[in-house]
This record gives sequence, structure tokens and C-alpha cells, in this order.
Amino acid sequence: MSLQPLQPGAHLGKYEVLAHVATGGMGIVYKARDLELGRLVALKVLSSEVGGHPNLVERFRREARHAARLRHKNIVTLYEFGQADGHWYLAMEFVEGIDLDTYAVRKGQLSPEEVRRFLKQAARALDHAYRMGITHRDIKPANFLLTREEGHPVVKLTDFGLAQAEDENQSRLTRDGSTVGTVDYLSPEQARDSSTADIRSDIYSLGCTCYHLLAGHPPFPEGGLGERIYKHMQAEPPDLRLLNPRVPDSLWVVLSTMLAKKAEDRYQTPAELLEALDAAKRGISLARPGRPADPTSATSSPSRPRPAGAGTPLPARSDPTPAETTPARPDRSSAPSLPVLPPDADAGSLLGLSAEQLQIAAGQFDRACQARDGGSEEYALELLLGCCQLDPGNVFYRQTLRQVSRSLTERGGRQHRPSALAALATWARFKAARHRRDYQKILEYGEGLLLRNPRNVGTQTEMAAAAEGLGLISVAVWMLEQVREQEPENANVLRPLAGLYEHLRQFSRAIALWTLIRKVDPADGDALVKINALAASETIVRGGYRS
Repeated sequence: MSLQPLQPGAHLGKYEVLAHVATGGMGIVYKARDLELGRLVALKVLSSEVGGHPNLVERFRREARHAARLRHKNIVTLYEFGQADGHWYLAMEFVEGIDLDTYAVRKGQLSPEEVRRFLKQAARALDHAYRMGITHRDIKPANFLLTREEGHPVVKLTDFGLAQAEDENQSRLTRDGSTVGTVDYLSPEQARDSSTADIRSDIYSLGCTCYHLLAGHPPFPEGGLGERIYKHMQAEPPDLRLLNPRVPDSLWVVLSTMLAKKAEDRYQTPAELLEALDAAKRGISLARPGRPADPTSATSSPSRPRPAGAGTPLPARSDPTPAETTPARPDRSSAPSLPVLPPDADAGSLLGLSAEQLQIAAGQFDRACQARDGGSEEYALELLLGCCQLDPGNVFYRQTLRQVSRSLTERGGRQHRPSALAALATWARFKAARHRRDYQKILEYGEGLLLRNPRNVGTQTEMAAAAEGLGLISVAVWMLEQVREQEPENANVLRPLAGLYEHLRQFSRAIALWTLIRKVDPADGDALVKINALAASETIVRGGYRS
């Protein structure tokens, strides 16, 4: 059962609750008073529901451990981590103000100079964390609080729940599947493997944050989770100067450098970023060595040699060997048995998918499995839906998605299903794709519709037809077999399925289906003709005769 909000006047240990501030996925934040020291605190209380998951409690403890190492004007100070009355809590500096996400919603596009000042303060916070060996890994507008001190605006970084310290056990930290970050601000390398994120990943996320403040939205606001991740990997963000004409060239150079696809092309430390920001105020464009001073002069994010004497960069991952560029395939040994089907031609080639895209999908699938095993099935569901969008021809991703969805339904009823508004938006995209005969998009959006209505036969048969249209015959067969489990005597499902088995020259299966069609729909005059023709074809095949 979820934690009921504490009422004003309630006590938790030595803290008296004064007011409710916010409710999040991990718990509830209150404005409270430390009765021993007489100071105001922000009291973050872990919900009892989350407290039953050891991995999530460890995340809460890790947030305390990391924040305790940091003392900086632009970082929210942690006072205490403890447990009282059966509840874990964090007592932190109370910041009178709002987060940058809320501030941006209220004001719309911010002025470049205001954003530059916010960015400098945020970079100072990252610089302090970097010197203490900590990478935040969830930099976004909502994790910066805006207040005023001595009449001046001050930005403070908070929420170190996903942070990673250099001296921690990396494998232990990444097993719970919840160290990925927030999609709209996620660096390319963090999308591949969150355990490899370093300060340059935080710099990328900070670049996305400032882009949001200047444009009114993140760099890639459209599309599903998988599509947005892929854009972070491959697409250049729209030129901010077109979205907000007040943005000067010098500031756009800074942001585009922060948003470079390759970590080695970004500023390597917050100190480098601060130097570039000071130069931008003077109208000087200070990009990384090897990157163009005007980002519009490059068609992509190039990787150029770093000149000697340009400083010592952080170790970067070397380019993959040819063997490493082949995307990892998940272990299918535990998958439910399927009809014996010849494999499709390479689905990735049929759909025009790059090895990079397939690799991202495989990495996301691995994190989804970690999240599922760690008890975060709702998060796993979101990641798996992204996998299906990134690699629409992969039956195994769809199988796992539906298994997790069924598990959630059995445990929590309709909790995991998309809202009516989200479902309506997905339906509109699905309908538009159907109108355009865009088979690949039909496959991408269809699974999102099925999360809300898993027994929608029409959606599933349309997806099967789209798979067939793309040449993904085994995918189409699997989809129709899934529908057949729900409605074993639906002739409108049996007919296309029989046709697919005939296409695969599995005549016995096709005959069995037409025989069933004849039983459930005696008026079907084609059934007997098809049975006789297929029987003749099967005889020819078995006897090795030539037609």
C-alpha cells in the first residue's frame, strides 16, 4: 500500500511536517522543521510501497551517500539520512523556489543571457561533483531548483539518486535497471550503456536542458521513447537560432558543442565549459579543438583528431571493431515455442535499419530485463515498447513486451495502461500510418495500442498484414497465432494465417486451418477448393514430383 501523505503537525522522528511540497515516483517531499536545530528542511520520505524493493532502497541510500560528499552553493545540501517510524527519509536544505522545468513552462522561451547565467551556475555544480568523483546521470530542468539569495537568482542541483561515483561497484549499480536517466536529456553513450556515463554525459544532458529553456522544448520532443533515443544517437537538433532568434551565434556554438554525438567532441570537463561560457559573453565562439566554430558549417558531428597539447581528455571508448558493430542478439532459449518457421531474410535489412539502431535496441532490451528482474515492471514496459519501435521486426521483443504487460495486468489491474489521451495520440498516429500504407509505422505504433486493449483483434490483424507487406512473414504468422489463441475459431483470422502457411509451403498446417474454416463457416465455398488444391500440392512435395 502506498504511503499516505503526512498532515501538517505530524512528526517523523525529530521533524515536524509543515506542508506537502511534491509527490514523485520514489516518495513524498514535505516542508518540515528540525525541532532540535530549529531550521527548515525539505523532508523526502520514501514510500512504503517502494521501500519493499531492496534495489530502490539502495538507490535512496545512494542518493544520500553521494549528496553527503558535496558542499557547494549550487548544490542542495543534505543534512541527514535516516529511518523513523518505519520510513526512510532524507532531510535536505529547504529551497524556497521552483524547479527550472516549472519556471520554463510559466515563462516560455527564456532569454539567452538568463540561460547563460543559469548554465554557468549549473556548470559550477557539475565541476564540484566532478572533482569529488561523482557523475549525476540525470541532469534535466526538473532537477535544478531556482531560488533567490541576496536578491540574485541562484540555481541548485538536486536528486542524486542515479548518480555514480568512481569508487563504487559498477556492476552492482547497473543491475537494477533504473540508472538510465531521462530520455529527453539522455546522452548517446548513456543510451548504449548507462554504466559508461561520465562527466561528458552530464555535459550533454545539461546542453539538452539549456536547449529546452531556450526553445521551450527539448531537442527531440516528438515520437515514442525508442524514436527519441534514436534521434539522440543519430539526428542533429534543429538550429536554436531558428527557434529563438535572440540566441547569439557564440552561445549556439557552446550548446552545439555540448550536444556533440561523440563524447570526445564535447567539452571534456565543466571547467572547459565555463571557459567557453565566459568567452560567449564576450561574443567569442570557443568550440572544442577539432570542431567548427560555427556548427552550421558541419553536416554532422564529425570526429576529428585532437591536436597535441590541447589538454588531457577523459578516457574515451575506442571505436568498435567490426565484430562489435554487430548488434547483440538476446537469448531466445526461454521463449515460448512457436510454429517451426523458416527465418525471414535479415529483418534489419528489409526495414533499412542500421547496425547502430539494432545495437541500441539490444542494449535497451537488456536494461528492460534488468528493470523487470528488479521489480520495476512499469519501467521495463516502457523500455520494451521502445525496443519494438527501434526494431519492429524482432518477434522476441514483442513477446517479452506482452509477457510483462500480462504480468502487470495480473498484479495491478489497469495501472500500467496508457492514459486515454496518450492512447488517443497513438491511435491517431496508427490511423495516419494506415492511411499512408506505412507498414513499418503500423508495426511501431500497434504495440502501444495493444497495451491499452490487448484483445483488439482488428489492430493485431492489421499489424500482421503490415508485417506481411514488409516481407516479414514469420512476424506476421506469429502475430496471427497470438490472435488465434484468443479467438481460435475466428475465420477472419484463420484465412490470412492459412494463406501465410501456404506461402511458406507448410501445406499440412494450411489444410488444417482451411478444414477448421469450413467447420466454423460452412458457407465458405472456397474452403473445400483450397483443401483439395493444397492436398495435391502436398502430395507433389512429398513424392518429389515435378509439376
